[in-house]
Amino acid sequence: MNFNTKRGYYLCLFLIQLLFGLFIPISRAQLTIRVTSWPSQPSSPEIYLAGNFNGWNPGLTGYRLKLDSSGVYTITIQPSPANLEFKFTRGSWATVEKNAAGQDIANRKFTYNGGPATLNLVIAAWGGSQPSTASANVFLLDEKFPVKSLQRNRKIWLYLPPDYHVSPDKKYPVIYMLDGQNVFDKATSFSGEWRVDETLDSLFQKGDGGCIVVAIANGEALRINEYSPWINVQYGGGEGAKFLSFLTDELKPYIDQHYRTRPEADQTAIMGSSMAGLFSFYAGFERPDVFGRQAPMSTSFWFAPVVFDWIKDKVPPSTDIKVYMTVGTKEGGSQLSDMQKMYNLILQEGFATAKIKSDSDANEGHNEQYWSKKFPEVYQWLMKESTVFASGYPKADKKYIHCQDSTCYLNGTDCEGCEVEILDLAGKLIVRKRLDENLSWIMPDLKVAIMKIVSSKGVVYSEKYFSGR
Repeated sequence: MNFNTKRGYYLCLFLIQLLFGLFIPISRAQLTIRVTSWPSQPSSPEIYLAGNFNGWNPGLTGYRLKLDSSGVYTITIQPSPANLEFKFTRGSWATVEKNAAGQDIANRKFTYNGGPATLNLVIAAWGGSQPSTASANVFLLDEKFPVKSLQRNRKIWLYLPPDYHVSPDKKYPVIYMLDGQNVFDKATSFSGEWRVDETLDSLFQKGDGGCIVVAIANGEALRINEYSPWINVQYGGGEGAKFLSFLTDELKPYIDQHYRTRPEADQTAIMGSSMAGLFSFYAGFERPDVFGRQAPMSTSFWFAPVVFDWIKDKVPPSTDIKVYMTVGTKEGGSQLSDMQKMYNLILQEGFATAKIKSDSDANEGHNEQYWSKKFPEVYQWLMKESTVFASGYPKADKKYIHCQDSTCYLNGTDCEGCEVEILDLAGKLIVRKRLDENLSWIMPDLKVAIMKIVSSKGVVYSEKYFSGR
C-alpha cells in the first residue's frame, strides 16, 4: 500500500467514525428509579428525590419524579458510581417518607456501579401527620420571623426551662440550635428528633440549672446556601455570612430583650450537625464575642476544604471559648479524618487543650438518633461553668453578678472597698466578706441564696442566686 492509498484508508475510517458519532447516540450510564405505589392521600403528589448525590436537597426541581403513561412515578439520573443513599419527599423534610406506622425510616441505600440500572420502589406513608412529641415548655416563637439580612423569614421554636415562670429573678444561658425542625419534635423532623427538650427536662430534675434553647428551622432548599459562607461549585453555599448576621444582629438581640438570658458569650452556645455543624464551627470562630461555646457535630468539613486554611487566622489569642467536636465512626466519607485534622490544626494554633474536646463514637452513623444520644454529654461538658475570671476580663455596661462553679464576681461597675453579703431566703446573714481586687468571691455550698453587694453608701446591687451545674 503506497502512501496515498494508506492516507485515503485512514481518512475513510475517520469519516465513518464521525458519521457513527453523529447519528448513533452514545450510551450513557444511568439509574432509573420508579415508584410503583404511594399513599392514597394526596392521590397525585409531587414526589422528589433527595440524597447524597444532590446535597440532600428535599425539593430540587431537577429531581422531581414524573408520572409516566403507565401510571408510575419515574426519574432517571446519572450519578457517579458510589454507595448511594436517598429518600423520597413531597418537597420538604416535613413531608419525607415514613413507614406504614408513620415512623421514621433509614436512608434507602443502593450500590451503583455505573451501569444502567432500574429500581422499583414503594412509598408507605408521608410525614407531616403524626402527633407532636414536644414538651409542654416548647412553643413556636414565630412562624415567620424576619431574616432581614437575607430578605426572607424563618420558623423559630423556643424551649424554656421548667422553672422559668416560677423564678422571675433567674437568668439562663442560651443555646442556638440549627435545623430546628429536628430539635424538639418528631412530627416536624426530617428523620427523628434530638429530644433536646426531654433531655433538658430530665437533667433539670437532677439538679441542672436550666438553659433556654432557640431552635431555628433550616431553609430546606436554601439550607446549604445559608449554612456555608464558602461556595461549593457542585452544591452551592455562600450565604453563611449573611445568615450569621441574622443570628448575631437580629435574632439574638430579640431573644436577649424579651427573655431572661445570660447574654455574655461564655453563656451563649451554637450547635448543629452535618452542614449545620460546619456553620456552627464557622459562627463560633468568626464571632467568638457572641458564641463562646460551640458544638459542631458530624461536621461537613469536606464541603469547604478552604476551612482548613481559614481557621489558622481565626483561633483567638485567648481561649475563653469552648469547642466540642464529635463524629460517629460509621458516618462514612472523610467525616472522621477531617475532624481529627481540624482538631490538630486548632491545637497547633495555640488553642488550650482543656477548652476543646474531640471524640468519636463506635458504630454510630450520620443521623438524628446518634446526635440525640450524644446531646446530653455534649451539653453538660460545653455548658459547665468552669472559667475563673481575671481582673482583665471585659466588663459589661450593666451591673450583674456572674457565678462559675463556686466563684462569683460582680461585673459592670467599680466597687472599691465593697463587701458581699450572702443571706438565706429568710433574710438570715450567712457570710459577709470583702471583695478581692477582681470583685470576686467564693460561694458557700448553697442551692439558693440572696447576694448583696454593699458599699459604705449602702446596697450597690442585689440578686437572687441559684446554684448552677
